[in-house]
Amino acid sequence: MMAGSVLADFSIYRRLNKYLIADKQKAVTILEGPAKLPVFIGVGAVLLILTGIGMVSIFRESVTSMLWFRVKMILVLLVVLNGIVLARPGAVKLKATLQQNGDNRRIEGLGRNLRNIYILQLILFLSIFILSVFRP
Repeated sequence: MMAGSVLADFSIYRRLNKYLIADKQKAVTILEGPAKLPVFIGVGAVLLILTGIGMVSIFRESVTSMLWFRVKMILVLLVVLNGIVLARPGAVKLKATLQQNGDNRRIEGLGRNLRNIYILQLILFLSIFILSVFRP
């Protein structure tokens, strides 16, 4: 759920890049689309963390002693922190700059930063999925 919401958010921001400079009003309108996605991302994060805690409570040391599980939980925390610390504030700054009809270079820079943040999120999710499927 969380990964799907981040992927949807990423695809919306990729489409947004076409309008950042050419049509700022349309870009602001496109930014309204993913406004509800953080709720789904948050619910997905809670579910992901709860399932990790559930695995630990059921399997105890047999899971916590495995390196893949420790790395996976660290990656999950990095995904959550990346979303809270970088992605959300970046989107808010971009929207505010667009609404104020800010400098084009600043807008392009914020858009590029946001794209990089979402690429990092997707790489982290891919790593989590690989660790979940191919347990060493």
